Amino acid sequence: MLPEPSINDESPKSFPFNLTREKELATFSELLDRNGSGILSIFGQPGTGKSELMIHYQREATRKEAAFYLVNAQYSKAEPAVFLQALLEQMGASNPYVSTLEAITMHIQNLEQQGKKFVIAIDSYERFEALDEWFRQSFLPSLPSTTILIFCGRKPLNDSWRASIWYPFIHSIELNGFSIGQFDFAFQTLAPELIKKAWQFSIGNPYALSLCVQKLKETNEWNSTDEKSIYRTVVKEWLSELEDDRLLPYIEVASIGRYTQQEKIEVMLDHPISRHDFEALVSLSFFEETEYGWKLNALFQRAMRDDLKRRKPAYYHKLWKRALMYCRTFFEHDRLMDSSEISEFFYLLGEPMMQAAPYDPESLSTYSLSSSNQNDWAHIEPYLTESSFLKDKPDPFLSKEMIEAIGIQHVKLLRNRDGDVAGMAFLIPIQSSTLPNLKSSPVTRSYFEGLPSIEEKRIMAATKPFGWVIRYLGVKDSERSEDRKALLYHLLPLVLTDGILVASTPLTFYQSLLDQFRFKEIPEAKHFDYGPSRPSKTYELDLRNSRLPLYLESFAKTIGVNLTETPLDHFSFTPREKEVVELVIQGYSNANLAEELSLSEVTIKKHLSRIYEKTGVKNRTQLTRVIIGGQART
Repeated sequence: MLPEPSINDESPKSFPFNLTREKELATFSELLDRNGSGILSIFGQPGTGKSELMIHYQREATRKEAAFYLVNAQYSKAEPAVFLQALLEQMGASNPYVSTLEAITMHIQNLEQQGKKFVIAIDSYERFEALDEWFRQSFLPSLPSTTILIFCGRKPLNDSWRASIWYPFIHSIELNGFSIGQFDFAFQTLAPELIKKAWQFSIGNPYALSLCVQKLKETNEWNSTDEKSIYRTVVKEWLSELEDDRLLPYIEVASIGRYTQQEKIEVMLDHPISRHDFEALVSLSFFEETEYGWKLNALFQRAMRDDLKRRKPAYYHKLWKRALMYCRTFFEHDRLMDSSEISEFFYLLGEPMMQAAPYDPESLSTYSLSSSNQNDWAHIEPYLTESSFLKDKPDPFLSKEMIEAIGIQHVKLLRNRDGDVAGMAFLIPIQSSTLPNLKSSPVTRSYFEGLPSIEEKRIMAATKPFGWVIRYLGVKDSERSEDRKALLYHLLPLVLTDGILVASTPLTFYQSLLDQFRFKEIPEAKHFDYGPSRPSKTYELDLRNSRLPLYLESFAKTIGVNLTETPLDHFSFTPREKEVVELVIQGYSNANLAEELSLSEVTIKKHLSRIYEKTGVKNRTQLTRVIIGGQART
C-alpha cells in the first residue's frame, strides 16, 4: 500500500496508466466555462480512479486559471472547525485577526473581485457523513452563487441532497472499471496473455489492475503468490470504509455465495443481527441491491473469500457448508424453487464442481443470460446463417420462421462482462401447441416419435409446459470453451423445473457436460439428422413429481457434498462440546475458549479430552482435519 496522504496532499494514489476519462473531464470543463454554480457528485467503488480524476480536474482548473482547493474528508474528524482549517490551509489565506470562516469568505470575495472561478473539491466524501447536514444547511448557503463544488466518494449523495434546493444543480457521475479493450490499449507493451490474465483477475478495477501491472513489470510472469499479495491489499483498501470491526463477520458471511439476506446471515452465524446493523452493512459501498438480495462487488468478494480461506480455512469451510444447508431449506418448502435459488445452489457447489467438472464459477459468474425481444434479431441472425454450431455448415433446421413460431422470448442470449453477445440458446416448451412440430421436425422427432401415448395425452392436457427442449446451444467463437461452459451453466437454472428436459447434440463437448449434470442418454433416440457422419445423442432429465430436490441432493453427492448432515453429526458430541469444536476450528486458544464460553481453562481441557477421545485424535490439528473431512477416524 502507498503511504496515506497528509491533509494537504494534492497527489492522491495514482495508477501506472493514464485514467484521463475524457467524458468526465468534459463535464467538468463545461462547468468551468459556464456562468453560475454547479455541483459534481463523483462516485464509484474503491479503486475506480476517483482520486486520479481529481488530479485531472485540478490540472484543467489550472489551465483555465481557476482556483482549485482539494480537501480529503477522512481527516476532518467530523468537526466543522477541522474541515474549515484544512480548506483555509489549501487557500493559503490564514488571517490571525478573524475567524477561519471569515478568512475563507474574504479570500473567496477577493477571487470574485478578480473575476476568477473557484472550485472546492472534497475527496472521500463518505467520511464526511456526520458533517453532511452542516455542510448543506450552513456552509453551502454562505458561498457565492459562482461556486463549483465536487463531492468525490464511494457512494452518491444521499437522499437529503435529492430533496434539497441544490438538487437541480447536481451532476452525478459513476466511475466504473476498465473493459478488456481499454486495458489492452493502455498496455500494448505487455504480452497479450499477461494482459488477459491481469484483467480477468482484477475484473477491470483500475486499482487492482495497477497492483497487477506493478507485479508484472517486476517479474514478467503471473504466480499465485502475487495473487495473494494483491488480494490482501485490495481487502485492506476496501475495508478502510469500516469504522470498526463490528460488521466484519457479516461481510465474511456475505462473501460465501452470490447473494445475501438478513435471514441467511442469521442462519449462517447462528445468532440474530439487528435491522440497524444489517442496514449499515448493505449501505457499504461494495454492496449492491438486486432483485434476489444484496451482493458484494465481484472483485471484493473474490478477494475477501480468498483472504478468509487462507486465514481461517476451517471457519471458511463451516460457513460454506452452512450456506449450502441454508440453500437446502428451499428444497423442503412446498413450492417450486425459482431460478435464482437453483443458480445459488450451483454457485456454492462451484469448488467441488471445479474438481469434478471443467468449471470456474468465478469467471462464469461474470456472464449473464437474458431473454430476447424483437430488437435482438441482429444478434440472433448470425447464429442462423453462420457455422457456429456445426462448424462446416449452418444448421438447416433452425430458422427465423421457427423461432417466430415458438416465440422470440425463448431465445436466450449470453453476454460477457462487456455486454457483448457471446452465445445463444433456443428453448422449445413441450406443450400441446408445439408437440406436432416436435414430432415431425429433424433433431427432435427421434425422441418425441417414441413417446408412449399416455405421455402424449399428458402433454396435450397440461395447462403449463410439460418440460423444455434445449433445441440449440451455440457460441460466437467456437474456440472459447469458457463461453460454451457459461452458456450451459447459466441455462440450466432457468430450465430445471418440475418437468422433463430434452437435449440432443452431436458435439462431444456438450455431451460431456450433459453427462456431468446427470442427464440420461436415450439410446433409441439417437439420430443422424445433422449428417451421416454426425451421430447425435439425445438426453433426458426427468424432474417430474417433485424430483428436483432429490436430483439436486443427488447431484451434490456425486461431487462429494452431503446435504443431509453436518460434519459434527458424525460424532456424539454434547451441545457444549459442539460449541468447543466450532471455536477450535476457528483457531481459538484455550484461554480464548474459556473467555468466550465463560468457563475455566480446566473445564475447557476436560471438554477437549472427551472430544479427542470421541474423534480418535490427539491434537487440535488432527481434530480440524477430521471435522472438515466430516468422517470419524477408523
